[in-house]
Amino acid sequence: MLYSDILDLARQGGRSGPSPWFKQQLEKQIDDGLFLSEEALENVLEALCQDLIDYRTQAGVETAVLGMSGGVDSALTAALFKKAGWRVVGFTLPIHQHAEETERGIEACAALGIEHHHIDLSDRFDDIVSSLGALDRSLVVSDEGAARTRRGNLRARLRMMTLYDQARRFSGIVASTDNFSELGAGFWTLHGDVGDIAPLQGLIKSWEIPWLSRRAGVPEKTWRAAPTDGLGIGAGDEAQIGATYLEWDIILFALGEVLAKDPRITTQHLVSILEMENDRHAQMVLGAVLQRLRTTWHKRVNPIRLDHPLADRFSLLDTIDERLFRPPVLQNDRAKVGFPTETEASAADLCRRLTEQGLRLVTAESCTGGLLASSLAKVPGSSDTLEGSFVTYRASLKTAALGVSEVLIKDRTVYDPEVARQMAGGALKAAPEAGLALAITGVAGPSADQGKPAGYVCIASCLRGEAPTALEFEFDGGPEEVLAASISAALAMGLKALGAADHAD
Repeated sequence: MLYSDILDLARQGGRSGPSPWFKQQLEKQIDDGLFLSEEALENVLEALCQDLIDYRTQAGVETAVLGMSGGVDSALTAALFKKAGWRVVGFTLPIHQHAEETERGIEACAALGIEHHHIDLSDRFDDIVSSLGALDRSLVVSDEGAARTRRGNLRARLRMMTLYDQARRFSGIVASTDNFSELGAGFWTLHGDVGDIAPLQGLIKSWEIPWLSRRAGVPEKTWRAAPTDGLGIGAGDEAQIGATYLEWDIILFALGEVLAKDPRITTQHLVSILEMENDRHAQMVLGAVLQRLRTTWHKRVNPIRLDHPLADRFSLLDTIDERLFRPPVLQNDRAKVGFPTETEASAADLCRRLTEQGLRLVTAESCTGGLLASSLAKVPGSSDTLEGSFVTYRASLKTAALGVSEVLIKDRTVYDPEVARQMAGGALKAAPEAGLALAITGVAGPSADQGKPAGYVCIASCLRGEAPTALEFEFDGGPEEVLAASISAALAMGLKALGAADHAD
């Protein structure tokens, strides 16, 4: 039932339906919960409205203005703000726009019971194009793609300039109407389509947007309409992408799945990795999706912040804003656990090798405080390979939990290769189901400790039934760099230990 409903709302319910690869993927992604059930979407609707209510009350702002293009996204955005108790002011801002699109925008305002204002910006747009045409005549006369894109961007920015002026007039905010699929496809203009609050930005265009629109009372002729950019750049959205929105969403989910399993994957072998060899249509769509992502990635990191020596200052401002000024609804209390791409790839490699050899891993960590185990726990399916972790930060727990010699620690400090070896051996003894142990002890910094310099780290690996081995490292950088390097080195030692076992067989 869900499968057929998705095809219907995504306008893919024709005679032939999706090609074989897309059909198989959609069924799988429904089973995996990537395409949400109607019950889950009801919860999403309520959560979005509650967030908008919380922002309205906490930030002390009551009015949202937005452009009513005649499309489903603007209508759904208006409906959500209205449901959340905002004063919603919709503007139809045609610029040589098809009359039917403008009429749908007007009808949506009436159906949703929101205020409506109409400002035809066509003459203002023509003035701007004419003025810029004095610098480059092709902007005025050319019908090439580049000229159409430039004119489309001018349309979007002129509309947004108008909306921000009106938001100031009403002491309100500009509601952003972009969705997740458009975010990936780059169907928005920098500084032209993005407003202040974007309730739809996590929603996929093929299924969630039309379902929620139907549920929220958006007119059917609006959520059934074929999506267009409304900027005169080209044909409809899907023609510009080279894929339907349903195909786009399916491929994005599929890319996310394969990258979670192996972060080292490149675009070169995706056809075989995604098992598309027997579906030529799917291969063509994949190429179109990758090309679109490749040419629009810069939009999704705008403004680009270079990783320069003073980049840490950004986190200073973020901390001040979040702790002192942002409304509670915007404060991010979610866990922020991230690792470099290469570390994630090595963790995935180690989990894969452990699975192949039927082994489980236990870690014994001091300076890294469990981060090594966390890097492995992020790998899909890691519950089959990660037995657990001992975080023995102080010397007393190294002795009590792992049996590290007190005499050894007293003579050599906890920062010693033999301490790492005993930690690994003790972890295997305490975890009888594990076949491999990795142990880390060292000085993360920023200063030296017990006669050992910052960055000095000892890492040991131990296969059950074999003697543990340990290596000493001196890593450069501050505490974060030392910890990251320690985790990377430990993963490499684990892979090497498993490789040596393969060779021995």
